[in-house]
Amino acid sequence: MFFYLWLNRLFPNSFTAKVFFVAFIGTHVPLIAAVFYALARTGGLAAHLDVLGLLLAATLVGCGATLAGLWALLTPTRRIHATLTAIERGEARAPLREDIRDEIGLLMRGTNAMAASIERRQAQDQVAILTDPLTGVANRRGFDAHVPDTGTGAVVFIDLDHFKRINDTLGHATGDAVLKETARVIAGEVRQRDVLARFGGEEFVIWLPEANSEDAWRVGERVRAVISETLDAGGQPVTASVGLAVGEGPTAIKALLDRADEALYAAKDGGRNKVAESIAGPAETGGFTFAPAPLQHAAG
Repeated sequence: MFFYLWLNRLFPNSFTAKVFFVAFIGTHVPLIAAVFYALARTGGLAAHLDVLGLLLAATLVGCGATLAGLWALLTPTRRIHATLTAIERGEARAPLREDIRDEIGLLMRGTNAMAASIERRQAQDQVAILTDPLTGVANRRGFDAHVPDTGTGAVVFIDLDHFKRINDTLGHATGDAVLKETARVIAGEVRQRDVLARFGGEEFVIWLPEANSEDAWRVGERVRAVISETLDAGGQPVTASVGLAVGEGPTAIKALLDRADEALYAAKDGGRNKVAESIAGPAETGGFTFAPAPLQHAAG
């Protein structure tokens, strides 16, 4: 390492220059010295200027060819550097060749392995950032990442009834088990293209792209029913209230979330274990009406 550090003082910015210097000192200097010695013994240097000129020209050509060859030979190291830079910046990278068996090939294979390991960890971290650790469904950040700011479809807002009572009387372990089961049964009622997320506490949200009011009611009622029919906590049934909001055309998702949240509170005010939809009211009223049951929704 001492020799390399010494060379680094001479050529701090170029590995090519370091290699060339070693090659020049090791081959050209002894050769030039031998030629000078031979010429000096056969009439002196002045008598052989033509030979010295030829020697100088050959040396310059050889140096140029050596530098060009070294530059080409070190191409893999520049590609390794480009790969490491792409990893650092989070950019796409081209995989390095795996079929080279010398020391440079070992570095390239090691760089590929390191890059793949970093990318796997980054992917795992990204999934963790977007996933609720308790239930395994998306969290609020994951919902925002997978749902456009504006879209046509429906939002289904689900909130477990009296969940605080479950935590207070049966303990948080039971409450966590209920949340995990809730996520599981809801996931079984949605399509692959739908987005299910836990917004926090006992609140779950589903985004149904391209869904209309009938679709939203079908999903909302199915979710409400499967929760009340299959979940229990300490032998007591678990129920949920559900709020719906539908954007028949391109609608801000935040506005649909707010409307679905309002519908959810209407369902709770209506006795819980119900489904309600936020329906845009007449222009003159500028408000919403809430249908606390499918029958009333159909009649409205």
